[in-house]
Amino acid sequence: MTKAPQSVGGASRILLVEDYEDARDMYAELLRLSGYSVATAANGDEALERALGEDFDLVVMDIALPKRDGLSVIEALRREDRTKSVPIIGVSAMAGDECRKAALTAGANLFLEKPCLPEELEQAVRHLLHPKARAAE
Repeated sequence: MTKAPQSVGGASRILLVEDYEDARDMYAELLRLSGYSVATAANGDEALERALGEDFDLVVMDIALPKRDGLSVIEALRREDRTKSVPIIGVSAMAGDECRKAALTAGANLFLEKPCLPEELEQAVRHLLHPKARAAE
């Protein structure tokens, strides 16, 4: 059963998980300006708690996080009925196919290397949240 998007005032809800405050603030503001409702988490434990306790339409997950790494959070989210179908974008500064493969194997739908351009993140979010619009492009 696919989870229907949960929105606040019509805006899709995104959980943005990033341990670097400046990057977290920048990406959160970009997504808000793009019309999304954004909540943030700064570490893996906080991300897992928020993702399991609230309804989100999409998660942007940094892979290298304090307390609990992003891969283990993604795997935990995929095991839970509540979150197993929520799209996840894995992001990491660890370049290369190994990190990409690990994120996708853990359950991420897409992977972006950091630093990613704001347009790349917004396009990836749109790609996962609005498949009908994507088909029309």
